[in-house]
Amino acid sequence: IRFQASLVNHSAAELGSRPAMPEDAKKNEKKETVKTSTKILDENDELACGYCSFCILDQDGYGKKTKGAATDAPWHLVSSGGEEVVLQAELPANDLFYLQISNEENTYFFGEWWLADASKNKHNQICDLIPTDCKLIHKNMGGDTTDFEVQANMPLLQNSSSKLVTMKVATKEQKFITKVVRAELRIPKALWLEWKQRRLVLWRASKSWKGEGAGGDDKEEEKKDKDD
Repeated sequence: IRFQASLVNHSAAELGSRPAMPEDAKKNEKKETVKTSTKILDENDELACGYCSFCILDQDGYGKKTKGAATDAPWHLVSSGGEEVVLQAELPANDLFYLQISNEENTYFFGEWWLADASKNKHNQICDLIPTDCKLIHKNMGGDTTDFEVQANMPLLQNSSSKLVTMKVATKEQKFITKVVRAELRIPKALWLEWKQRRLVLWRASKSWKGEGAGGDDKEEEKKDKDD
């Protein structure tokens, strides 16, 4: 017990004797943090761009591997001045690369939207679509209607299940195949701002925990003193 106590006292004294971060370094760190925070918030949506992907799932949630069962595309910000932020993507509809909404049993339309990077992660995801029965989509379109709507969940939002957003989908009939040609995600401005704030909080938390992890050198020195 005495030995452990001496180790604690020694570590505390050692930490206390270490030089504090210079004022200039503190100011530079604070400036960089503010700069990065401003980029993440992107108040004017100058950096708003990213990708979306869509696929057809089977009844077990597995993606189908046949032609016309998956596609992806970049999205563009087309409107942010009003009450909604509108993100739009044009999808390929050629003979090989397209997404088909088939009128089959046990098939579901699913998709994801994310910001910036070529690949999605938990920090840049915008929303996941609620899987929607393809047969029900066909039933709701009917007649001359070629558009349909689905709901999407934004996981980063608090109480996200009660804040679902709408995605409008345009289709085109080619050789008796219903192909998705455009997807338009409409997000209320308040939810868009909340989503950006949540991303900022996650970034700050991640930065804070990395700072905590940097204290690993102290543990190594404690271990060395103990061995001595």
